Amino acid sequence: MLEVYLDPCTVNSRKVLAGLDLLGTQYHFNYVDYFAGAHKSEDYKKLNPHCTVPCATDDHCTITESNAILQYAADLGADDRHYPKNLKKRADVNRWLLWEGSVWFQSCYVYLVEYVVKPLLKTDPDESIIEEQAPRWNQLASILDAQLAKTKWLTGDEVTIADLAVASPMHLHAAQRLPLDKYPNLKRWLVDGIEKLPCWQKTQGAVDKALLPDRATTNGSHEANSQVHATFKYTKNVEKLTELYFYECDAAKDIHEPGDDPHQVAVTDGWHRVKSFSTDTHGFSVHDFKTRYDKWQNDESVRGSFYPEVVEFLRKSTGAKRVLVFDHTIRSKTNEAKKLTQETNTSQRAPVMLVHCDYTSESGPVRVRQLLKDEAEDLLSRRVAFFNVWKPINRVVEERPLAMCDVTSAPQDDFFKLHLRYRDRNGENYVMRYSAQHKWWYFPKMTPDQAIVLKTYESETDGRARFVGHTAFEDPTSLPDAPMRESIEIRTIAFF
Repeated sequence: MLEVYLDPCTVNSRKVLAGLDLLGTQYHFNYVDYFAGAHKSEDYKKLNPHCTVPCATDDHCTITESNAILQYAADLGADDRHYPKNLKKRADVNRWLLWEGSVWFQSCYVYLVEYVVKPLLKTDPDESIIEEQAPRWNQLASILDAQLAKTKWLTGDEVTIADLAVASPMHLHAAQRLPLDKYPNLKRWLVDGIEKLPCWQKTQGAVDKALLPDRATTNGSHEANSQVHATFKYTKNVEKLTELYFYECDAAKDIHEPGDDPHQVAVTDGWHRVKSFSTDTHGFSVHDFKTRYDKWQNDESVRGSFYPEVVEFLRKSTGAKRVLVFDHTIRSKTNEAKKLTQETNTSQRAPVMLVHCDYTSESGPVRVRQLLKDEAEDLLSRRVAFFNVWKPINRVVEERPLAMCDVTSAPQDDFFKLHLRYRDRNGENYVMRYSAQHKWWYFPKMTPDQAIVLKTYESETDGRARFVGHTAFEDPTSLPDAPMRESIEIRTIAFF
Protein backbone atom coordinates (compact mmCIF):
# COMPACT_ATOMS: atom_id res chain seq x y z
CA MET A 1 0.00 0.00 0.00
CA LEU A 2 1.11 3.55 -0.73
CA GLU A 3 2.44 5.36 2.36
CA VAL A 4 1.99 9.14 2.27
CA TYR A 5 3.73 11.59 4.59
CA LEU A 6 2.24 15.07 4.74
CA ASP A 7 0.52 17.86 6.62
CA PRO A 8 -3.00 18.29 5.16
CA CYS A 9 -2.92 22.08 5.49
CA THR A 10 -0.08 22.70 3.01
CA VAL A 11 -0.78 23.45 -0.64
CA ASN A 12 0.93 20.40 -2.08
CA SER A 13 -0.26 18.05 0.65
CA ARG A 14 -3.84 19.08 0.03
CA LYS A 15 -3.30 18.50 -3.67
CA VAL A 16 -2.13 14.95 -3.02
CA LEU A 17 -4.92 14.10 -0.56
CA ALA A 18 -7.60 15.38 -2.93
CA GLY A 19 -5.95 13.61 -5.85
CA LEU A 20 -5.69 10.26 -4.09
CA ASP A 21 -9.36 10.50 -3.20
CA LEU A 22 -10.31 11.41 -6.78
CA LEU A 23 -8.29 8.46 -8.08
CA GLY A 24 -9.66 6.06 -5.49
CA THR A 25 -6.14 5.12 -4.40
CA GLN A 26 -5.71 3.12 -1.21
CA TYR A 27 -3.07 4.67 1.04
CA HIS A 28 -1.85 4.94 4.61
CA PHE A 29 -1.68 8.45 6.05
CA ASN A 30 1.35 9.57 8.10
CA TYR A 31 1.03 13.01 9.69
CA VAL A 32 4.04 15.33 9.45
CA ASP A 33 3.50 18.48 11.51
CA TYR A 34 4.79 21.16 9.14
CA PHE A 35 4.43 24.11 11.51
CA ALA A 36 6.25 22.21 14.26
CA GLY A 37 9.14 21.55 11.86
CA ALA A 38 8.66 17.78 11.73
CA HIS A 39 9.67 17.82 8.05
CA LYS A 40 13.16 18.89 9.16
CA SER A 41 13.63 16.15 11.74
CA GLU A 42 16.46 13.66 11.35
CA ASP A 43 14.03 10.77 10.93
CA TYR A 44 12.18 12.53 8.15
CA LYS A 45 15.42 13.56 6.42
CA LYS A 46 16.27 9.87 6.07
CA LEU A 47 13.04 9.45 4.15
CA ASN A 48 13.18 12.71 2.21
CA PRO A 49 16.47 14.62 2.26
CA HIS A 50 14.74 17.57 0.57
CA CYS A 51 12.77 18.12 3.82
CA THR A 52 9.57 18.82 1.91
CA VAL A 53 6.02 17.56 2.20
CA PRO A 54 4.37 15.59 0.79
CA CYS A 55 6.39 12.46 0.29
CA ALA A 56 5.25 8.95 -0.61
CA THR A 57 6.74 5.48 -0.53
CA ASP A 58 5.70 2.21 -2.10
CA ASP A 59 7.97 -0.62 -0.99
CA HIS A 60 11.45 0.66 -1.88
CA CYS A 61 10.24 3.44 -4.17
CA THR A 62 10.28 6.98 -2.70
CA ILE A 63 8.53 9.88 -4.44
CA THR A 64 9.14 13.42 -3.21
CA GLU A 65 7.21 15.67 -5.61
CA SER A 66 3.45 16.15 -5.27
CA ASN A 67 2.66 15.95 -8.98
CA ALA A 68 4.87 12.88 -9.34
CA ILE A 69 2.96 11.24 -6.47
CA LEU A 70 -0.32 11.84 -8.31
CA GLN A 71 1.09 10.48 -11.56
CA TYR A 72 2.35 7.37 -9.81
CA ALA A 73 -0.92 6.85 -7.93
CA ALA A 74 -2.92 7.22 -11.14
CA ASP A 75 -0.87 4.52 -12.82
CA LEU A 76 -1.53 2.14 -9.93
CA GLY A 77 -5.18 1.91 -10.97
CA ALA A 78 -6.88 0.65 -14.10
CA ASP A 79 -9.20 3.66 -14.48
CA ASP A 80 -7.42 6.28 -16.60
CA ARG A 81 -10.14 8.94 -16.72
CA HIS A 82 -8.18 11.29 -14.47
CA TYR A 83 -4.77 10.63 -16.03
CA PRO A 84 -5.30 9.25 -19.55
CA LYS A 85 -3.04 6.54 -20.93
CA ASN A 86 -3.54 7.93 -24.45
CA LEU A 87 -0.20 9.62 -25.19
CA LYS A 88 -1.58 12.85 -26.64
CA LYS A 89 -4.12 13.30 -23.84
CA ARG A 90 -1.52 12.45 -21.23
CA ALA A 91 0.88 14.98 -22.72
CA ASP A 92 -1.78 17.66 -22.32
CA VAL A 93 -2.22 16.77 -18.64
CA ASN A 94 1.54 16.64 -18.12
CA ARG A 95 2.11 20.10 -19.59
CA TRP A 96 -0.28 21.63 -17.05
CA LEU A 97 1.36 19.69 -14.22
CA LEU A 98 4.76 21.03 -15.26
CA TRP A 99 3.34 24.54 -15.77
CA GLU A 100 1.90 24.52 -12.26
CA GLY A 101 5.15 23.38 -10.68
CA SER A 102 7.41 25.71 -12.65
CA VAL A 103 5.55 29.05 -12.73
CA TRP A 104 2.01 29.04 -11.34
CA PHE A 105 2.73 27.78 -7.83
CA GLN A 106 5.41 30.40 -7.20
CA SER A 107 3.19 33.27 -8.31
CA CYS A 108 0.17 32.22 -6.23
CA TYR A 109 2.38 31.45 -3.26
CA VAL A 110 3.37 35.11 -2.96
CA TYR A 111 -0.26 35.99 -2.25
CA LEU A 112 -0.57 33.10 0.20
CA VAL A 113 2.47 34.20 2.19
CA GLU A 114 1.58 37.89 2.29
CA TYR A 115 -2.15 37.65 2.98
CA VAL A 116 -2.50 34.35 4.88
CA VAL A 117 0.77 33.26 6.48
CA LYS A 118 2.01 36.66 7.62
CA PRO A 119 -1.27 37.61 9.37
CA LEU A 120 -1.19 34.19 11.03
CA LEU A 121 2.26 35.10 12.36
CA LYS A 122 0.99 38.55 13.45
CA THR A 123 3.00 40.27 10.71
CA ASP A 124 1.70 42.84 8.24
CA PRO A 125 1.74 41.95 4.52
CA ASP A 126 4.19 43.80 2.30
CA GLU A 127 2.10 45.42 -0.43
CA SER A 128 5.19 46.23 -2.49
CA ILE A 129 5.82 42.50 -2.92
CA ILE A 130 2.24 42.03 -4.14
CA GLU A 131 2.57 44.95 -6.56
CA GLU A 132 5.74 43.44 -7.97
CA GLN A 133 4.12 40.03 -8.46
CA ALA A 134 0.73 41.23 -9.79
CA PRO A 135 1.69 41.61 -13.50
CA ARG A 136 3.11 38.09 -13.57
CA TRP A 137 0.10 36.58 -11.81
CA ASN A 138 -2.33 38.34 -14.13
CA GLN A 139 -0.41 37.15 -17.16
CA LEU A 140 -0.60 33.54 -15.98
CA ALA A 141 -4.26 33.86 -14.94
CA SER A 142 -5.05 35.14 -18.45
CA ILE A 143 -3.55 31.97 -19.91
CA LEU A 144 -5.76 29.85 -17.68
CA ASP A 145 -8.85 31.91 -18.40
CA ALA A 146 -8.34 31.58 -22.15
CA GLN A 147 -7.97 27.82 -21.87
CA LEU A 148 -11.04 27.47 -19.67
CA ALA A 149 -13.10 29.51 -22.11
CA LYS A 150 -12.76 26.51 -24.44
CA THR A 151 -13.13 23.58 -22.03
CA LYS A 152 -15.04 22.64 -18.88
CA TRP A 153 -11.89 21.33 -17.22
CA LEU A 154 -8.30 22.12 -18.14
CA THR A 155 -7.90 19.35 -20.68
CA GLY A 156 -11.49 18.66 -21.71
CA ASP A 157 -14.77 17.36 -20.31
CA GLU A 158 -13.23 15.16 -17.59
CA VAL A 159 -11.53 16.40 -14.43
CA THR A 160 -7.90 15.26 -14.21
CA ILE A 161 -5.06 15.46 -11.74
CA ALA A 162 -3.94 18.58 -13.63
CA ASP A 163 -7.07 20.42 -12.46
CA LEU A 164 -6.31 19.64 -8.82
CA ALA A 165 -2.66 20.58 -9.25
CA VAL A 166 -3.41 23.97 -10.81
CA ALA A 167 -6.20 24.73 -8.32
CA SER A 168 -4.13 23.94 -5.24
CA PRO A 169 -2.01 27.13 -5.14
CA MET A 170 -5.32 29.07 -5.15
CA HIS A 171 -6.94 26.95 -2.46
CA LEU A 172 -7.50 29.97 -0.19
CA HIS A 173 -8.24 32.39 -3.03
CA ALA A 174 -10.51 34.66 -0.98
CA ALA A 175 -8.00 35.01 1.85
CA GLN A 176 -5.21 35.33 -0.74
CA ARG A 177 -7.15 38.21 -2.31
CA LEU A 178 -6.69 36.79 -5.79
CA PRO A 179 -8.55 39.01 -8.32
CA LEU A 180 -10.66 36.21 -9.81
CA ASP A 181 -13.49 38.52 -10.89
CA LYS A 182 -11.28 39.67 -13.76
CA TYR A 183 -11.19 36.10 -15.08
CA PRO A 184 -14.75 34.68 -15.29
CA ASN A 185 -13.80 31.35 -16.84
CA LEU A 186 -11.12 30.74 -14.25
CA LYS A 187 -13.52 31.68 -11.46
CA ARG A 188 -16.27 29.41 -12.84
CA TRP A 189 -13.86 26.48 -13.04
CA LEU A 190 -12.57 27.02 -9.50
CA VAL A 191 -15.75 27.96 -7.62
CA ASP A 192 -18.37 25.94 -9.50
CA GLY A 193 -16.09 23.09 -10.49
CA ILE A 194 -13.14 22.34 -8.24
CA GLU A 195 -14.76 23.49 -5.00
CA LYS A 196 -17.83 21.32 -5.61
CA LEU A 197 -15.76 18.15 -5.94
CA PRO A 198 -16.20 15.87 -2.88
CA CYS A 199 -12.47 15.10 -2.92
CA TRP A 200 -11.76 18.83 -2.58
CA GLN A 201 -14.36 19.44 0.09
CA LYS A 202 -12.95 16.66 2.25
CA THR A 203 -9.64 18.49 2.52
CA GLN A 204 -11.03 21.91 3.49
CA GLY A 205 -11.31 21.36 7.23
CA ALA A 206 -7.60 20.86 7.88
CA VAL A 207 -6.73 23.95 5.85
CA ASP A 208 -9.23 26.12 7.74
CA LYS A 209 -8.06 24.80 11.10
CA ALA A 210 -4.39 25.54 10.44
CA LEU A 211 -4.47 28.67 8.29
CA LEU A 212 -7.86 30.30 8.97
CA PRO A 213 -8.44 29.61 12.68
CA ASP A 214 -11.15 32.27 12.98
CA ARG A 215 -13.23 30.36 10.44
CA ALA A 216 -12.45 26.93 11.81
CA THR A 217 -13.54 27.67 15.37
CA THR A 218 -17.09 28.63 14.41
CA ASN A 219 -20.03 26.34 13.73
CA GLY A 220 -20.00 25.83 9.97
CA SER A 221 -19.39 28.54 7.41
CA HIS A 222 -22.20 31.02 8.19
CA GLU A 223 -22.41 31.56 4.42
CA ALA A 224 -25.88 31.42 2.90
CA ASN A 225 -25.09 28.94 0.12
CA SER A 226 -22.48 26.72 1.77
CA GLN A 227 -23.25 23.13 0.78
CA VAL A 228 -21.79 19.67 0.68
CA HIS A 229 -22.91 16.78 -1.50
CA ALA A 230 -23.41 13.32 -0.06
CA THR A 231 -25.18 10.04 -0.78
CA PHE A 232 -28.40 9.52 1.20
CA LYS A 233 -30.18 6.18 1.48
CA TYR A 234 -33.77 6.61 0.39
CA THR A 235 -36.15 3.66 -0.03
CA LYS A 236 -38.07 2.48 -3.08
CA ASN A 237 -41.82 2.27 -2.55
CA VAL A 238 -42.53 -1.14 -4.04
CA GLU A 239 -45.69 -3.25 -4.01
CA LYS A 240 -44.58 -5.51 -1.16
CA LEU A 241 -44.19 -4.27 2.40
CA THR A 242 -40.91 -2.70 3.47
CA GLU A 243 -39.76 -4.53 6.60
CA LEU A 244 -36.99 -5.01 9.14
CA TYR A 245 -36.80 -8.04 11.44
CA PHE A 246 -35.05 -7.69 14.78
CA TYR A 247 -34.62 -11.43 15.20
CA GLU A 248 -33.66 -14.39 13.03
CA CYS A 249 -36.52 -16.26 11.38
CA ASP A 250 -37.52 -17.72 8.02
CA ALA A 251 -39.93 -14.85 7.34
CA ALA A 252 -37.01 -12.42 7.33
CA LYS A 253 -35.28 -14.08 4.38
CA ASP A 254 -37.37 -12.69 1.53
CA ILE A 255 -38.33 -9.14 2.42
CA HIS A 256 -37.96 -5.67 0.96
CA GLU A 257 -35.51 -3.89 3.25
CA PRO A 258 -35.17 -0.09 3.46
CA GLY A 259 -32.34 2.01 2.05
CA ASP A 260 -32.28 0.45 -1.43
CA ASP A 261 -32.45 3.75 -3.36
CA PRO A 262 -29.30 5.85 -2.75
CA HIS A 263 -29.17 9.36 -4.20
CA GLN A 264 -26.60 12.14 -4.23
CA VAL A 265 -28.12 15.22 -2.56
CA ALA A 266 -27.03 18.73 -1.65
CA VAL A 267 -26.97 19.44 2.10
CA THR A 268 -26.96 23.10 3.13
CA ASP A 269 -25.15 24.45 6.17
CA GLY A 270 -27.92 26.01 8.26
CA TRP A 271 -25.88 28.05 10.71
CA HIS A 272 -26.37 31.31 8.80
CA ARG A 273 -30.11 31.20 9.63
CA VAL A 274 -30.13 28.91 12.64
CA LYS A 275 -32.65 30.94 14.66
CA SER A 276 -35.25 30.82 11.88
CA PHE A 277 -35.90 27.07 12.05
CA SER A 278 -38.87 25.82 14.06
CA THR A 279 -40.30 22.41 14.81
CA ASP A 280 -43.78 23.52 13.74
CA THR A 281 -42.65 24.82 10.34
CA HIS A 282 -39.51 22.93 9.35
CA GLY A 283 -39.76 19.95 11.69
CA PHE A 284 -36.61 20.80 13.63
CA SER A 285 -34.92 23.56 15.60
CA VAL A 286 -31.49 24.19 17.11
CA HIS A 287 -30.87 25.33 20.69
CA ASP A 288 -28.21 25.93 23.29
CA PHE A 289 -28.30 23.08 25.82
CA LYS A 290 -25.46 23.11 28.33
CA THR A 291 -25.06 20.37 30.90
CA ARG A 292 -22.44 19.25 33.38
CA TYR A 293 -23.60 15.66 33.11
CA ASP A 294 -20.95 13.34 31.62
CA LYS A 295 -21.65 9.72 32.67
CA TRP A 296 -22.99 8.74 29.26
CA GLN A 297 -22.07 5.05 29.41
CA ASN A 298 -24.19 4.46 32.53
CA ASP A 299 -27.78 3.98 31.35
CA GLU A 300 -29.30 4.10 34.82
CA SER A 301 -27.45 7.31 35.61
CA VAL A 302 -28.56 8.86 32.31
CA ARG A 303 -32.18 8.06 33.18
CA GLY A 304 -31.94 9.29 36.74
CA SER A 305 -29.80 12.40 36.29
CA PHE A 306 -29.98 13.56 32.67
CA TYR A 307 -33.61 12.81 31.79
CA PRO A 308 -34.87 15.52 34.21
CA GLU A 309 -32.68 18.09 32.43
CA VAL A 310 -34.24 17.12 29.11
CA VAL A 311 -37.74 17.47 30.56
CA GLU A 312 -37.01 21.00 31.74
CA PHE A 313 -35.28 21.91 28.47
CA LEU A 314 -38.26 20.77 26.36
CA ARG A 315 -40.88 22.37 28.57
CA LYS A 316 -39.13 25.70 28.08
CA SER A 317 -38.39 25.31 24.37
CA THR A 318 -41.76 23.84 23.27
CA GLY A 319 -44.20 25.21 25.83
CA ALA A 320 -45.42 21.71 26.69
CA LYS A 321 -47.30 21.27 29.96
CA ARG A 322 -45.82 17.83 30.51
CA VAL A 323 -42.88 15.93 29.00
CA LEU A 324 -42.21 12.21 29.28
CA VAL A 325 -38.72 10.94 28.45
CA PHE A 326 -38.98 7.24 27.66
CA ASP A 327 -35.83 6.14 25.83
CA HIS A 328 -32.34 7.13 24.74
CA THR A 329 -29.57 5.92 22.43
CA ILE A 330 -25.87 6.70 22.47
CA ARG A 331 -24.60 6.92 18.89
CA SER A 332 -20.95 6.38 18.05
CA LYS A 333 -18.87 4.79 15.34
CA THR A 334 -17.53 2.39 17.98
CA ASN A 335 -20.81 0.53 17.65
CA GLU A 336 -20.56 0.32 13.86
CA ALA A 337 -20.13 -3.45 13.90
CA LYS A 338 -23.55 -3.84 15.50
CA LYS A 339 -26.39 -4.65 13.18
CA LEU A 340 -29.22 -2.15 12.98
CA THR A 341 -31.48 -5.05 13.96
CA GLN A 342 -29.46 -6.23 16.98
CA GLU A 343 -31.83 -7.15 19.80
CA THR A 344 -29.63 -6.49 22.84
CA ASN A 345 -28.06 -3.32 24.29
CA THR A 346 -30.17 -1.07 22.09
CA SER A 347 -29.04 2.04 23.97
CA GLN A 348 -25.63 1.78 22.25
CA ARG A 349 -25.78 1.98 18.45
CA ALA A 350 -24.00 3.37 15.41
CA PRO A 351 -25.39 6.43 13.58
CA VAL A 352 -28.32 5.47 11.34
CA MET A 353 -27.47 6.02 7.67
CA LEU A 354 -31.08 5.84 6.44
CA VAL A 355 -33.61 8.54 5.60
CA HIS A 356 -36.40 7.88 8.09
CA CYS A 357 -38.72 9.23 10.76
CA ASP A 358 -39.20 7.40 14.05
CA TYR A 359 -43.01 7.31 14.15
CA THR A 360 -46.04 7.20 11.89
CA SER A 361 -49.52 8.65 12.24
CA GLU A 362 -50.61 5.31 13.73
CA SER A 363 -47.57 4.30 15.79
CA GLY A 364 -47.42 7.58 17.72
CA PRO A 365 -50.74 7.07 19.54
CA VAL A 366 -49.93 3.36 19.99
CA ARG A 367 -46.74 4.30 21.82
CA VAL A 368 -48.66 6.64 24.14
CA ARG A 369 -51.06 3.81 24.98
CA GLN A 370 -48.17 1.43 25.64
CA LEU A 371 -46.39 3.80 28.00
CA LEU A 372 -49.34 5.49 29.75
CA LYS A 373 -52.14 2.97 29.68
CA ASP A 374 -54.49 4.50 32.24
CA GLU A 375 -54.03 8.09 31.09
CA ALA A 376 -53.65 7.51 27.37
CA GLU A 377 -57.14 8.29 26.07
CA ASP A 378 -57.40 11.49 28.07
CA LEU A 379 -53.95 12.64 26.95
CA LEU A 380 -54.66 11.76 23.32
CA SER A 381 -57.78 13.92 23.36
CA ARG A 382 -55.46 16.93 23.36
CA ARG A 383 -52.36 17.85 21.39
CA VAL A 384 -49.47 15.36 21.62
CA ALA A 385 -46.07 15.60 19.93
CA PHE A 386 -43.01 13.36 19.94
CA PHE A 387 -39.63 15.10 20.00
CA ASN A 388 -36.16 13.65 19.70
CA VAL A 389 -33.41 15.67 21.34
CA TRP A 390 -30.14 15.05 19.47
CA LYS A 391 -27.06 16.30 21.27
CA PRO A 392 -23.29 15.86 20.78
CA ILE A 393 -21.45 14.49 23.79
CA ASN A 394 -17.78 14.63 24.79
CA ARG A 395 -16.55 16.54 21.71
CA VAL A 396 -17.45 18.59 18.63
CA VAL A 397 -19.08 16.54 15.85
CA GLU A 398 -16.55 16.23 13.02
CA GLU A 399 -17.91 13.22 11.13
CA ARG A 400 -21.30 11.66 10.35
CA PRO A 401 -23.40 14.69 11.31
CA LEU A 402 -27.19 14.64 11.33
CA ALA A 403 -29.18 16.02 8.39
CA MET A 404 -32.86 17.00 8.37
CA CYS A 405 -35.26 17.18 5.44
CA ASP A 406 -37.13 20.49 5.61
CA VAL A 407 -40.80 19.59 6.07
CA THR A 408 -41.79 22.46 3.78
CA SER A 409 -40.15 20.51 0.94
CA ALA A 410 -41.47 17.05 1.86
CA PRO A 411 -45.22 16.42 1.50
CA GLN A 412 -46.81 13.59 3.45
CA ASP A 413 -46.96 11.46 0.29
CA ASP A 414 -43.16 11.20 0.34
CA PHE A 415 -43.36 9.12 3.54
CA PHE A 416 -44.40 5.47 3.66
CA LYS A 417 -44.29 2.77 6.32
CA LEU A 418 -41.37 0.64 7.38
CA HIS A 419 -42.74 -2.31 9.35
CA LEU A 420 -40.57 -3.30 12.32
CA ARG A 421 -40.82 -6.92 13.44
CA TYR A 422 -39.80 -7.78 17.00
CA ARG A 423 -40.20 -11.11 18.78
CA ASP A 424 -42.96 -9.80 21.02
CA ARG A 425 -44.51 -6.97 19.02
CA ASN A 426 -44.62 -5.07 15.74
CA GLY A 427 -43.84 -1.40 15.20
CA GLU A 428 -43.75 1.20 12.44
CA ASN A 429 -41.39 3.92 11.24
CA TYR A 430 -41.59 6.07 8.17
CA VAL A 431 -39.03 5.87 5.39
CA MET A 432 -38.98 8.25 2.44
CA ARG A 433 -39.07 8.00 -1.33
CA TYR A 434 -36.61 10.22 -3.17
CA SER A 435 -37.66 13.61 -4.50
CA ALA A 436 -35.47 16.22 -6.15
CA GLN A 437 -37.57 18.82 -4.31
CA HIS A 438 -36.29 17.81 -0.89
CA LYS A 439 -34.30 20.50 0.91
CA TRP A 440 -31.72 19.13 3.33
CA TRP A 441 -30.07 21.02 6.19
CA TYR A 442 -27.25 20.23 8.59
CA PHE A 443 -25.27 22.05 11.27
CA PRO A 444 -21.58 21.16 11.01
CA LYS A 445 -19.26 21.17 14.00
CA MET A 446 -22.01 21.14 16.59
CA THR A 447 -20.69 21.28 20.13
CA PRO A 448 -21.80 19.47 23.30
CA ASP A 449 -23.40 22.74 24.40
CA GLN A 450 -25.94 22.57 21.55
CA ALA A 451 -28.85 20.33 20.58
CA ILE A 452 -31.23 19.70 17.69
CA VAL A 453 -34.90 19.09 18.46
CA LEU A 454 -36.65 16.94 15.84
CA LYS A 455 -40.39 16.44 15.66
CA THR A 456 -41.09 12.78 14.91
CA TYR A 457 -44.87 12.84 15.47
CA GLU A 458 -47.52 15.55 15.69
CA SER A 459 -51.17 14.87 16.48
CA GLU A 460 -52.47 18.14 15.03
CA THR A 461 -53.37 18.20 11.33
CA ASP A 462 -53.71 21.97 10.96
CA GLY A 463 -50.78 22.44 8.57
CA ARG A 464 -47.92 22.44 11.05
CA ALA A 465 -45.01 20.02 10.56
CA ARG A 466 -45.88 16.48 11.65
CA PHE A 467 -42.93 14.25 10.71
CA VAL A 468 -39.33 15.17 9.88
CA GLY A 469 -37.15 12.88 7.79
CA HIS A 470 -33.57 12.69 8.98
CA THR A 471 -30.37 10.68 8.57
CA ALA A 472 -26.72 10.62 9.51
CA PHE A 473 -24.40 10.98 6.52
CA GLU A 474 -20.77 10.82 5.48
CA ASP A 475 -19.64 14.44 5.42
CA PRO A 476 -17.16 14.80 2.51
CA THR A 477 -15.36 17.59 4.39
CA SER A 478 -14.50 15.34 7.34
CA LEU A 479 -10.80 14.63 7.68
CA PRO A 480 -9.58 11.02 7.34
CA ASP A 481 -8.51 11.04 10.99
CA ALA A 482 -11.51 12.98 12.34
CA PRO A 483 -12.55 11.75 15.80
CA MET A 484 -15.61 9.55 15.72
CA ARG A 485 -18.95 11.17 16.34
CA GLU A 486 -20.48 10.70 19.76
CA SER A 487 -24.03 11.84 20.42
CA ILE A 488 -27.06 11.05 22.51
CA GLU A 489 -30.58 10.85 21.17
CA ILE A 490 -33.36 11.29 23.73
CA ARG A 491 -36.91 10.25 22.77
CA THR A 492 -39.74 12.12 24.39
CA ILE A 493 -43.48 12.78 24.30
CA ALA A 494 -44.78 16.29 24.93
CA PHE A 495 -48.33 16.89 26.09
CA PHE A 496 -49.99 20.28 25.58
